[in-house]
Amino acid sequence: MTATPSSRIARLGVVGLLLYALTAPAAPALADPRPDADSEGGGAAPHTAASDQGLRWSVAPSNADGELGRSFFVYDLQPGQTIEDWVAITNHGDETMTFSVYGTDAFNTPDGSFALLPADEEPTLAGTWIDLAPEDRTVEVEAGQTRVVPFDITVPEDAEPGDHAAGVIASVSQDAVNAQGQLVRVDRRIAARVYLRVDGPVRPSLQIDAIRTEYRAPQWWNPFATGEVTVTYQVRNTGNLRLVASGQVAAEGPFGASLGDPVTEEVPEMLPGTVYEYTRTIADVYPLFWLNGKVALTPEAAPQAPESPGLEPVVRADSVIAVPWVPVLAAVLLTAVLLWRRRRAKRRFQTAVAAAVARAREQEAAAAREAQHPDPADGEAAPADAAQEQAASEEERTDPEEPKP
Repeated sequence: MTATPSSRIARLGVVGLLLYALTAPAAPALADPRPDADSEGGGAAPHTAASDQGLRWSVAPSNADGELGRSFFVYDLQPGQTIEDWVAITNHGDETMTFSVYGTDAFNTPDGSFALLPADEEPTLAGTWIDLAPEDRTVEVEAGQTRVVPFDITVPEDAEPGDHAAGVIASVSQDAVNAQGQLVRVDRRIAARVYLRVDGPVRPSLQIDAIRTEYRAPQWWNPFATGEVTVTYQVRNTGNLRLVASGQVAAEGPFGASLGDPVTEEVPEMLPGTVYEYTRTIADVYPLFWLNGKVALTPEAAPQAPESPGLEPVVRADSVIAVPWVPVLAAVLLTAVLLWRRRRAKRRFQTAVAAAVARAREQEAAAAREAQHPDPADGEAAPADAAQEQAASEEERTDPEEPKP
């Protein structure tokens, strides 16, 4: 029976999928980024990596005899000082594994994890202080065995005082086929953290930067609805010590009145120079014209670090305008009505005053006219009366006197 072209293509597709399933690299397993809860490091489990190809190994601080017990490499050193230490690499798999062992710089990722430089990037900071003998940079460990690898840490004479971080890595490189069918080199690695504090002046300092507050208003027609205050800000370690911080993000109204439910903030470990950005939302906030988004953080020394003196709470706030439209519109309408009524009453009053003034002026004008032009009848009657009085007085003078007895 002759196979058709479509059946050949189908078989090739199935074979390709099987090859990909057998050869595709598993995602490298990373060490748990969280510090061990035991500050003494006793009984801490070594960091272990695993893959679907049976490759499993661990890396942990050790002594020369391979005894474990520390979570991380933690040192207090002087500039120019050199110390020797050991890292234990244990092969938990079923076959012999070859590891590349080296040191590199550490940094914090935006989500707060402890991370190390990629394998193809050369260290420039504390990773350069870690030195391994040439014969210890590539080691072979049989299945179920542990190899203790010595290394030196030398602090430069001009090293900056304060905290520095690095990692001692044990990596395994393998060839694999990626999703595009290309042969690639996959580097699986796991590391033990290295924390160094160089002696000198310490400056623990935490700063809140670039704070911005926004208000998401509720439906404008509902006078009882509440909105949300969103606060975006950055936390920056401006000192030279490792720090963590805790606090809250809150919303406040006029006169500092608390609004909504504050959000608890926990800032993970921050190496010197690290910057984290956060966005937090406070719900159930009524618009009261002027709102403040407030961030308050209390810094502390990071786990497994000495106490940091002089740490003070850090507070920053930013304001936003939040207008309650229904009350504002009601107030505007009421004000407009009151102003209209006042203007109407004023016009009425002005009209009444003008009328009264006009009447008074008319009366004054009439009086002036009467004074200038008296009534003629009244003027002729006056002389007649005077004549009558004169005649009467003359009659009295002409009457004879009665004789005296």
